[in-house]
Amino acid sequence: MAPSFWEKIFLAFRYNDSIWHNVFLTIIYILIALSLLALIRGIMRTIAQPRDIRDEAPRPKFSKKLSGWFLGSLAGLAFPVILFLVLTLALGSSDSATISSSTLSYEYEGMQTSVVLIDKFIANSSERGITTGSSKSYVYALNEETGEPIWKKGIGRAYAPYLMGQTEERIVVFDGSGPLILNKSDGSEAADIGKMESSNAELQGQFPEESNSYAWDEKHQMVVFRGLDGGLYFIRPDTLEGGASSAKLSDYFKSDESDNVYASDRLSIVPSGQKDGKYRFFANEETAQQLDEGTFAQEESPNASSDTQDMRRRIYTGSLLAGGEVAVKDLEPLIDQVFLRGAFLSDLRRDAADSNDPYTLTGFPDYSSIKKEPAMPDSPESIDWPSRMTIEQYESYKAEENRRIDEYYAKRDAYDAARESYREKETVYDNVARSLLIQNGGTPVPPFHYTETSGGHEVFLVAHYSSLAVDANLLISAVDLEGATVLWTADTHLKDIESYTPSDDRMMFAGRGNDGNSYMFSLSLKDGSGWGYDFRYDRELAF
Repeated sequence: MAPSFWEKIFLAFRYNDSIWHNVFLTIIYILIALSLLALIRGIMRTIAQPRDIRDEAPRPKFSKKLSGWFLGSLAGLAFPVILFLVLTLALGSSDSATISSSTLSYEYEGMQTSVVLIDKFIANSSERGITTGSSKSYVYALNEETGEPIWKKGIGRAYAPYLMGQTEERIVVFDGSGPLILNKSDGSEAADIGKMESSNAELQGQFPEESNSYAWDEKHQMVVFRGLDGGLYFIRPDTLEGGASSAKLSDYFKSDESDNVYASDRLSIVPSGQKDGKYRFFANEETAQQLDEGTFAQEESPNASSDTQDMRRRIYTGSLLAGGEVAVKDLEPLIDQVFLRGAFLSDLRRDAADSNDPYTLTGFPDYSSIKKEPAMPDSPESIDWPSRMTIEQYESYKAEENRRIDEYYAKRDAYDAARESYREKETVYDNVARSLLIQNGGTPVPPFHYTETSGGHEVFLVAHYSSLAVDANLLISAVDLEGATVLWTADTHLKDIESYTPSDDRMMFAGRGNDGNSYMFSLSLKDGSGWGYDFRYDRELAF
């Protein structure tokens, strides 16, 4: 997606976020303007100058005068323009743009909008292979239908900025030192920490600079934070009302960061949604054969890339671990199409992850709930020996006692063998179940799916690659699992995705291109059409 050489020449004559570039470009435009003024002045003097009939010398032709001006201007502008282009192209190659957080999406005044936070590095000089420059963060609001920027707001040099949340009219951004409130209408600043403190005496001197001291309360549409005095405070972006909160710190902040649930962005297995014990899952031919034979015990993540692993995956259907068996006897390919490093996109929205989605793989039943563990035999019943008996009676009672003991130990030997077999099968079952869950990302997250309007079937998005080359593009395919068809495939022109957000009938992807810079890609869920945006050069990309 990087521009060609001539596109870079064209983009060089546009103002951007680099101060030195804009100053130099302004000087170039001033020189061009002065040269044009000189031409216009010369033309006007030629037209207005009276000609004496006694003049014998012919008046110079207009074309000749224009050619002279052009050559003179070219000679005068050549050095500064060439120097400007050399510096722009040389330093511009070191510029970069990185998406710093996930996307916010909303509809404002009838326009579906995506907001993203971009951290830009702008090179100012390069000497002996060392490039120096400055980093600045910008908030972009993009029209999701066209990709055109609605507004752009610079928030200065921010450390670890991120989008905190949104209300109906405003957006809250962490700018590296605290919350910053912006208006959705034009991106203008509604309030910074100073204004929030001046509006609320309780908040003065309480705003921390650490990002992990802030949280967004979606239910009450407000920012909550752990004050410098250890208390819990809040601020409402719409009214700028704030103060001490009566809630507990533990309601918003966890003492152990390891308690945070990791949500995988790719899933290899999804239930059929029919409660029939069947699943739809990605597998290569080797894995499919292992599942069919009951020898599967692989413990690699679905996105693992190994030289020895076959990355050509198909979508299969079958009853995984049905009846406690590790072999999938009803295994068959659902779709013949091959997906290189393919996997289902998960739905990373917290409300969706907490719901009872029928396509969420929460785990497999315990083996003990499927197969009953062998029961230990009861101890042999003791014999009631009489107080007096003959030798014959004693031998008879003793023989019966030995028979019962022998029968017990025979049952005990059978029990030990059955229990050992049970434990072995249980271990194999648990290993396969654990391996399958690892394949699926390890956490119960639902796949992203939506209802296809014409047939009413559920459609799932599959992420896969155009090839196994290092610079291969990421592809997104819409798959109807019930109809076993691929509806469309779109090229995101990204090397990988870092975040994605569904919005109405579109999906907004943020990721990196082959040049290492971040791009936005908007995908229509209806037909797979889309557009992109290049934050490094501030240009729209048509695909």
